[in-house]
Amino acid sequence: MLLATQVSASVNLAIVKPVLDCGQLTTVNFSDKLGEKVTLTSATSLKTDKGTFCQVKASIAPAIGVEVALPQQQWTQRFLQVGCGGLCGQINLSLSNANGCVPATQGEFVVAATDMGHSGGMMDASWAEEPQKRIDFAYRANHLTAQLAKALIRAYYGQAQKYAYFMGCSDGGREALMEAQRFPDDFDGISAGAPAAFFQFQNSFFHGWNVVANQRADGSAILLKDRLPILHRAVLAHCPTLSGVNDGLLANPYACTFSPNWVKSCAANQSDKSDCLTAEEIGVAEKLYRGAYDSAGNQFVPAGLPLGSELRWPVPASANGHSMSEMMALPALQSVLLPGGKQNITTMRDFPLNKQNFTAVAQLAPLYNAANTNLSRYMARGGKLIMWHGLADDSVSPAFSIAYYRGVEAYLGKQSTEKFIRLFLLPGVAHCGGGEGFDQIDLLTPLMAWTEQQVAPQALMTGKSAQQANMDMPPMPPQGKMPAGNASAEVQFHGVQRASSPLATAMPPLKATRPVFPYPYIAQYKGTGSLDKAENYASVKSAAYDNLVVSKPASDFIGPDNQKNYVAKGGRLEIQP
Repeated sequence: MLLATQVSASVNLAIVKPVLDCGQLTTVNFSDKLGEKVTLTSATSLKTDKGTFCQVKASIAPAIGVEVALPQQQWTQRFLQVGCGGLCGQINLSLSNANGCVPATQGEFVVAATDMGHSGGMMDASWAEEPQKRIDFAYRANHLTAQLAKALIRAYYGQAQKYAYFMGCSDGGREALMEAQRFPDDFDGISAGAPAAFFQFQNSFFHGWNVVANQRADGSAILLKDRLPILHRAVLAHCPTLSGVNDGLLANPYACTFSPNWVKSCAANQSDKSDCLTAEEIGVAEKLYRGAYDSAGNQFVPAGLPLGSELRWPVPASANGHSMSEMMALPALQSVLLPGGKQNITTMRDFPLNKQNFTAVAQLAPLYNAANTNLSRYMARGGKLIMWHGLADDSVSPAFSIAYYRGVEAYLGKQSTEKFIRLFLLPGVAHCGGGEGFDQIDLLTPLMAWTEQQVAPQALMTGKSAQQANMDMPPMPPQGKMPAGNASAEVQFHGVQRASSPLATAMPPLKATRPVFPYPYIAQYKGTGSLDKAENYASVKSAAYDNLVVSKPASDFIGPDNQKNYVAKGGRLEIQP
């Protein structure tokens, strides 16, 4: 019912045909149009099940790779740019979280994507030793890609797009917020999922803490992967779901605080520990829930791992193995997060998580972070922003999204914020999908309805696939061995990448549906009817979100006008006056 309402609210736009042959685009001077050196390397036909596209491959100086797919038969005047996860380095036109969006499944969008200025694996950080590539990754590449795509649209169709959209999750969510904050005129509608927007502290203190809080003095890990189900069961036994349904999905994880008493404690000489945790393991869990802090009470991240996310926690499989968080933090600390060249950081012991090192990574927060709460320019131009986050996200804490939304409210006012932003929090859903929750969702359709018809999303329909299985962590690398390219970490945090395609896929068959209401409301069962039907749930405000308190110094970096523009000079970054 909700999905049908969203679909009917979108505008039917006329089909516009090309005025040039695809190959003729290579004869157009796009450098003059962008004010940057642009090289079109190819413009060829791409065949799909929904017609052909003119697929343009290009580069923007110095090394920003771009691909744009322009429909040749059925363009309905819309442009969609998709974000890139991890540290990018790849171009993929695939549309995520748009399953079932009719214009997108029919191939009616111009679709663009960029590698953000470098090539490599999504966990490869070596590119960042070049200052210009840092700027391109931080914000320049996506902006110039949008400009080039729009210039291609004007040349190919003889007119501009009617509506421009951006969708991304994880770092793509950071990119989405960055566009709204730095370049409010680029996109009419933006979807930001699980944004890694607290970038400097996310990839250092958040993931680094998951490593050091779980290590003994000899470097061996304490809490291991096979122990996580015990912790998860204890949490579900003591935290109310709040939905009126005992389904193991916490509608608001901030409604309860972990207590060591929840878990059966193993006796010192106990041989069978299958139903208990040691005091040492429980101590680690307490630290991971809280997130990075020091003895002086400094809180370096908004929060730690959320209650209910335990089954996917990034901990090692063996005492001397490597964790996903370690694979995330070390490359970033070596090459991306600190000023200057490559850092001699080979283990987290080389980078103590203290106030001094927090100040060190904070130096580049004005470059990389997308935590600027002053969205007045985006609001003034009529832009619409849908933020969403899984409440069982093990990679990027949903606490940031909540803190950021609150920050915008504090700066612009509650009524103004509600006119152009909605935040949706998905119970039991992991990072950008997966987990035990309802993770099938079409965000593009409601974003179009809000942008084009001013129909604000009062709820999102989420579904559970008939084939859905819980997302367990992939096999860990052999003991003591870091995998080349950190391939397993890429799968854990970013999923198996789909083959690049400008078409959205159909919504899979669903075995259950449930609404998700805008923050701070949650879905509660009405008491009658099938538990698997969204229509049987009502919107209830959850005051328990007030339990989430973001402390200093983390809170100091979520606020207005905290970004700067940079240039690369003499092999180093400089702030533009």
